Amino acid sequence: MKLQRREKILAGLALGLVGLAGMWFLFFAGDSRSFDQLIAERTKLASDIENKQKLLQAASQDAKRLAQWQRRALPSDPVLARSLYQNWIRSLAARSNLRGTTLASNDVGTRRDQFTRISFKLRGRANLGDLVDFLYEFYSVGYLHQIRSMNIKPMPSSRELDVSMTIEALSLPLADSKNQLPKEAGQVLRLAKRSDYREPIESRNLFAAYTRPIPPAPTVRREQSIDPGDYAFVTGFTEVDGTAKVWIKDRTGDKLLILGSGESFTVGRMSGKVETIQPDGEVIIEFDGRRCQLRNGDNLHGGVEIQDEHR
Repeated sequence: MKLQRREKILAGLALGLVGLAGMWFLFFAGDSRSFDQLIAERTKLASDIENKQKLLQAASQDAKRLAQWQRRALPSDPVLARSLYQNWIRSLAARSNLRGTTLASNDVGTRRDQFTRISFKLRGRANLGDLVDFLYEFYSVGYLHQIRSMNIKPMPSSRELDVSMTIEALSLPLADSKNQLPKEAGQVLRLAKRSDYREPIESRNLFAAYTRPIPPAPTVRREQSIDPGDYAFVTGFTEVDGTAKVWIKDRTGDKLLILGSGESFTVGRMSGKVETIQPDGEVIIEFDGRRCQLRNGDNLHGGVEIQDEHR
């Protein structure tokens, strides 16, 4: 017997309802929660997974940091660590030409089984250059140590300074070094050589207010109109997002240029291009094929011309 069109439609609807009922029992049988509740539960579980992944990443970073500390820490035996570090401090003071030094040991501070803080108070006399040498070597090694405080007083009728400082180092229970000071290299200091620090610091009077030298007035040629380049000066150096910048001030128009390496500029009749900015506060600028090295306070017409060795 052939089904009529109406009967076929009814049969299709019945089969569809049976299919939906089967899917319902397959996925939701025995679960009294509503569809909205299930979606909310799924969202919560996804958020929990994301938070746990962040915790795992943070734990991984902490593990790397702890491993580095263990490489830099003094030996786990506090008595041995104190003796080795004390000998190193005495040797460093002697190499740096500190005179009349005294080294007093402070109380050991232990925090459960996490670390032992070993503290000393160092006092002596030194000129400014000797003190720079001491600090340079102190911060060049990779020990887990720091200078907590330092007092510097000028001595009467002398170029010597009365220096006292509190120094702390840490001993860790799981330190890599067992019977000697760690061999881990220290972080590279910004300037490459000891003299890069000593010479500019030693030439300063730390106990007098700094007065910037007044640059000489530029010579204005009467036969020409005033060129703003005659009144443009290097006025400072900064670092923006890890990129060194030089400041050039046009005093005729109160205009400030902040330039990085490779940037070109024009001030009056002068056109230049910043070639390199050096970390010790110098900039090399090219003016129409002529390369000049300028420091803070130099006029753009001044500086030291750099001769090209290949010419």
